[in-house]
Amino acid sequence: MQIFLNGLLQGILFGAIGVAFALVYRTTKVFHLALGGIGALAPYLVITTIAVGLPAWMAAVLAVFTAVCLGVLIDESIHWPFSRKRAPAEVHLIASLGAYIVIVQCIALTWGNETQVLRIGVDQTWTVFEVTLAQAQVLGPVLTLLATVALFIWLNGANRGLELRALADNPILVSLLGRNVRVLRRWVFGLSAALASIAALAVAWDVGFDPHIGLKAVLLGMVAMIIGGTGSFIGPFLGGVLLGVLRAEVVWFGSARWEEAVTFTLLGLFLFFRPQGIFARKVRLEEGA
Repeated sequence: MQIFLNGLLQGILFGAIGVAFALVYRTTKVFHLALGGIGALAPYLVITTIAVGLPAWMAAVLAVFTAVCLGVLIDESIHWPFSRKRAPAEVHLIASLGAYIVIVQCIALTWGNETQVLRIGVDQTWTVFEVTLAQAQVLGPVLTLLATVALFIWLNGANRGLELRALADNPILVSLLGRNVRVLRRWVFGLSAALASIAALAVAWDVGFDPHIGLKAVLLGMVAMIIGGTGSFIGPFLGGVLLGVLRAEVVWFGSARWEEAVTFTLLGLFLFFRPQGIFARKVRLEEGA
């Protein structure tokens, strides 16, 4: 049970990052690797604003807001101009990777490459039925889960959320109906950056952070999206939970050195045998043709 809960809490964070990645990929077909740099930046903004006297909650809100602005800026300055010129997906991928490298190098130049932590001192622990969990280990994933659930509710209930779902399913029809695709893309990149930064703060609060932590998180989120399925927004989250539990079990029965090998072996198996993912969305025949 201890290993399962550890993996479940870790999987919630993977799932949230998978949703953030899928939100951009499914609506714009952009492989948003720069999301890793945005997530890596958030903890550094928190420690900087706390150092100047702001309370922790206000520092976190400011970091998430800055991440949203940066996500929108990346689309406005890089991906939207390429999309208007009908650039292929490879151009977006290279440009996003370049944006990630620039962000990470700016972080390293400003704050250094050393690993840092958000909390100070020994964390409080809770023990129930021989299961021991640390406060940071629980509260971070819980807050991330609440943010993800709020996003799902918004996507399925709010008018703007339904427009984003329509953009993912048929962007041409959305444009023909008079919706402003550029504004919708701003919402997509902003919400993706917000969710990724919340998950990054949860990880930083629990185990610390460094400038390069974002790329690994985004790669795991990408694996979660492929496992869960790119045809829905709930699939990447469930795929992330499954991936977190699997990685925890591998560590328990084997070694931490096997985590990455098992993760990307699983990715290869899905790409070969079920590229649509576990929770694939059924499509009309003419849509799949």
